[in-house]
Formats: sequence, C-alpha cells, structure tokens
Amino acid sequence: MIKIIKFGLLIFCSLLLGIKGNAQTIDSTIYKQYLFINKSINKIENDSTSLVSVYEKLYALEQKKKGRVNIVHMGDSHIQADHFSGSMRQKLQRKFGNAGRGLIFPYRVAKSNEPSSYKTTTNTVWDAKRNVFYNKPLPIGLSGFTIESTDSLSEINLMVKDQPGLGYSFTKFTLFHEKGKNNYDISVCDDLNCELEKFTYSNKKSNPFVSVAQFEKPMKQIILRSKVVDTATQKSTRIYGMLLENDSSGVLYNMIGVNGAEFKHYNMSKYFTEQLAYLNSDLVIVSMGTNEAFYGNFDKELFYRNIDTLVTNLKKINPDATVLLTTPADSYKRGRKGRVKNPDVKIAKETIIKYCLEHNMPYWNLYDVMGGYGSMGKWYVAKLTAKDRVHFTGRGYQIQGDLFYNAFLSGYENYKKSKK
Repeated sequence: MIKIIKFGLLIFCSLLLGIKGNAQTIDSTIYKQYLFINKSINKIENDSTSLVSVYEKLYALEQKKKGRVNIVHMGDSHIQADHFSGSMRQKLQRKFGNAGRGLIFPYRVAKSNEPSSYKTTTNTVWDAKRNVFYNKPLPIGLSGFTIESTDSLSEINLMVKDQPGLGYSFTKFTLFHEKGKNNYDISVCDDLNCELEKFTYSNKKSNPFVSVAQFEKPMKQIILRSKVVDTATQKSTRIYGMLLENDSSGVLYNMIGVNGAEFKHYNMSKYFTEQLAYLNSDLVIVSMGTNEAFYGNFDKELFYRNIDTLVTNLKKINPDATVLLTTPADSYKRGRKGRVKNPDVKIAKETIIKYCLEHNMPYWNLYDVMGGYGSMGKWYVAKLTAKDRVHFTGRGYQIQGDLFYNAFLSGYENYKKSKK
C-alpha cells in the first residue's frame, strides 16, 4: 500500500562524443600513474573554518551512525552525466552510510543524456526545457530542467539501478511538480498494479511544488501516471525533479547538472532556489566556468558578479549551508587550425579563487591539480578526454571524482586530528 503524504556549450558533444567506461568507481589511487597530475597540491583550499560545520556533521555521523548529511553538487555538462559526482557519491556513502540516490531528473524523457544509475521511460512525447534556453516559456525549477505533457494518459516509468556495494531502493519518493488547478493529478503505481491513491494538494502553501509518497517496502521501480479528475480545468503535467531516499542514516548526495549551463542560467531560473531550499543542504558544491570561458570575449568582472549572485541566493535560502566552488578543468577551444589551448579558462579559474578568498569560502583547484594550462592535451593523449578536449571519458571523470574525494577526505581527517 502506498501512503500519499503530501544551444549552450557544448551540446554535450554528441553526448560526450561517446564517453567510454562504465559508471563503476575505480580505485581511488589509480590516478597516481599519471605523472602530469599535480598530486602534491590536491586539497580543499581555505577549509580550516569554512568547512568545519560539514566536517563536524560527518564526524557525528561516522561516530554515532545516526542522522544525515545533505550535499548538492551542481554544474554543467561535466556534472549531468554523473560520472564525477557519482564517484563522489559512492565513495562518501561507502564510508559514511547510504541515505539514498538523492535528487534525479528524467533526462531521457527530456531527450537528453541520463546517468547510468537509473533509467526513465515514457509512453508519450514531453515538451522539455533546460535553463540555458531561458526565453522558452516553461519555468525552471531545482533540476535546471523542466518537462511538461498535455497528454492525459502520460506516464513515466522510473527504475533505479544498484551500484557496486550500494543499493538504491527507496522508501520515500518526493515529486517536485506543478500543483495548480490546471494540472493533472498523479497516481503512483508499481510494476504489477496501480494504486488508486494520488498525490494530493495538502500543505500547498508551505510546499507549493512538493508531494511525497511513503512506501511500506523498498522500491526499485515505480510508474507515475497522470490522472484526470476535472476535465474542464486540468490540462497538463509539469515536473521539475524527483528525490529518492531510504530509511537509513548517511549521506544524501544530490546531483544537478545541465548541459551548457553557466552561473547566469541558474540565476535566471524562476523556481530554482525556492525549490532547492527543500533539500536543506549542509554543503553545496558548484562546478562551473567551462562554458563562460569557451566562446571568447570572456568578461571576468561579469563572471565574478554572476558567481556572487548565485552564492548570495544559495545562502539566502539556506544560511547555514557551506558553499564550495571548484574551478573548471583546463580545456581547448576551436581555432583556425583546429583545437587550441584556451587561456580564458585560466582567467575563470583565477576569478573563482579570488571570489572564494574574498568571501572566506572553500574551493578545489581542479585546474592546477590536473596539471594547469595546456594539461588537457596530456589527458587527451592518455585517452582520458573526448576528442573535443573539453569533456572527459568516463575514466577521466572518475579520476576527477577520486581526486576530489581524496582532497575532501584529507581535510576531514585533518579536522578529526584537531579534535584529539
């Protein structure tokens, strides 16, 4: 029984130009074989005070095996495929506990690339928008994507896939969707039958976009089915995102990724911060800057202001959360004679670091850790990047995840030592 509670960069390079490698996490030290990676500087900078609250919550979780640490990792196409963020999720959950798969979006229904840890399908065509197309009419919520269907018989089938050592069955399903009088009701079904209950509109004032279903047993697959109650007014189903949780303590690592996204695109997303507040994040990781630096005429002052707007909005909805910025990776751009090094990425990196230092925020300098200016060429020769030398292969992203995890864990372990 189900109880209802109430065209930007890089069009993802033909979906990463055929990213190779599976989604399984590789050995956390395998990157040591690549001599061009600057392992000696791999750490979270400026974290001695800015990350204390997060470290303390992780410490309490590790010691008592109770509670949760909520993390959001947001960004562009480097994040949407979930290789980088997925590697972090798996490693943190293996160490501190698995609280669920976290925030997902039916990218496949929106005709975009989807992480391998779940699969969505549909029986109809949905109108879709991602935040880079801000002039399109659909509003954008917390996932940076929105889908809408006027088909009264529309369905979305969701199936989660376990990862090595981690099960992602869920007992709590949260749907972020439009709940107005013009929107269809939604029934939640399993693979055998459809419960006749639906998401209701209670608590609409406090949670105007949120409906929750609680399951008596762990679920791996459900079907969301539109249901018409009032043919005179109900016209569509509009979905902003889905949150999958279980009953366990541990880390809930939410991923928000949009191909081609820049800081400004999230700033212009109508419901982004309002809906994001529901996740009650302890840590928000922001990984962007590649797209701003890709097209030429890079404006570092405007870039700085867009960073500040996003960080200010994030802190406004959740003042106790820590915001951590990562610098973009080195990358190439198109030149007259093919792919050439891109000096604007270096300026973007320096601007992010400047902002973090001026606002006492932690940051991870992926640009220099990977080898600095021109190092993307070495990653390409090592078959760790796609042909565009902007995106990475699955293995390349997983190495980034391993580097980031080890940098983060090193800061955490230093914090633990300071408590003794």
